[in-house]
Amino acid sequence: METYKGIVNLHVNLRQNWPSVNAKVSKVLNPNTEVEISHAEVGEPYLDSDIWYVLTNHCFVWSKAVYASSEIPLLDKKIIVTADDIGIVDQIDVVAQIALKEGWINSLAVLVNRPNNPNEEYLKRFGETLKNHSRNGCTKNLFETTYIGLHFTITSGQPISNFTTVRLLVDNEGKFLDFRKFNRNFEKADYVNQIKAEFLAQYDKFKRVFGKEPDHLTSHHDVLTFNNPLFSFMHSWSREKGIPLRNHRFSPSSKRFWYDTLALTNVNLPSIDTINSWETSYGATDFESPEHTVVEHYGPIPPFGVTCYESTKRKKQGKLIKWISDFLVSTDTSREIVIHLIKSDLRNQRDYVKFYDPLRSSYPGIEIKYFDGRAAEYLSLNEKRPWTSHPALDLSPAYFRPFMKSDDSQSFTVK
Repeated sequence: METYKGIVNLHVNLRQNWPSVNAKVSKVLNPNTEVEISHAEVGEPYLDSDIWYVLTNHCFVWSKAVYASSEIPLLDKKIIVTADDIGIVDQIDVVAQIALKEGWINSLAVLVNRPNNPNEEYLKRFGETLKNHSRNGCTKNLFETTYIGLHFTITSGQPISNFTTVRLLVDNEGKFLDFRKFNRNFEKADYVNQIKAEFLAQYDKFKRVFGKEPDHLTSHHDVLTFNNPLFSFMHSWSREKGIPLRNHRFSPSSKRFWYDTLALTNVNLPSIDTINSWETSYGATDFESPEHTVVEHYGPIPPFGVTCYESTKRKKQGKLIKWISDFLVSTDTSREIVIHLIKSDLRNQRDYVKFYDPLRSSYPGIEIKYFDGRAAEYLSLNEKRPWTSHPALDLSPAYFRPFMKSDDSQSFTVK
């Protein structure tokens, strides 16, 4: 991206991490100091302006203290905050509804193959609940102001399709194979064709339940990124339907470390750069999609349990704050955070495993040993949300906000 020269015309503080007069001071700039500007963005209002310049050294300076001979591009920063794995565990779904109502999140990734729900009553009730409630301070209901997407799975629960249609994807009990059994066979045409059949079945069920197209598409365990034939099919479908394919532009790329080293020994996973090159080869799309999806705050990874919730909360919050700061100094205009939540009085990992043990047989593929990590994520989000809690964010609602789902300009304005 092009950079721009500026000359400081006042004594002004150079700020770190946030475009705010309350942010940490890096140094004081004297008049006539030359600075190199990357872009401008809306920050905390000060005197008669809320526009801040982001310098190429990743610091912020109030725009009225700098003269620039060229017009500096103003980047509008937007965020999607998605609650993952909705539709299977009641305690996950309840807290997602709470988070939507409180304005902590604005997006859902829904699994549609809930066990023992043949007539889809549960998901239909879930959709009706969204229609009957609104985000605090918003006139439109949650169904209208939430991105509700299909979280496609071939690694959890059982298929929507007939058992014989997807025989290669299931075990002798008709349940999907564990994702650790994913191998190079899944690149073969007969496997891909069965995956396509199951995908269309889940897509049709989503439309029946919610009465609309999904707002986005993701995949459980990120299986759509495991090989080129799958990614190519899903990307083609995404472009044809105009439905964004999300959660594959991982930040950081170490997201795949656990898969590469511990989980998927039979698969030579494509790197993040390789996936990006595949996507680039398809050309531009007509719809907007986040440039990166942050996953760094996940954890602890099973089998390691949470030993101290206060420490875990601080680590999660610290990683998110660092990521938000990185977003603000970048030239990205949109990013996504994927959140895993559960609301429970349980804390010990062993207690979660015992309480949710029936899931092992009724819906294998959701890692119960990670539920204590979900609880920590809920407690972290309940206490502090880096995209809403900084003074600059509160003082200037337009400064940093989630994607707007509708034409209601207040739908996702952060307060």
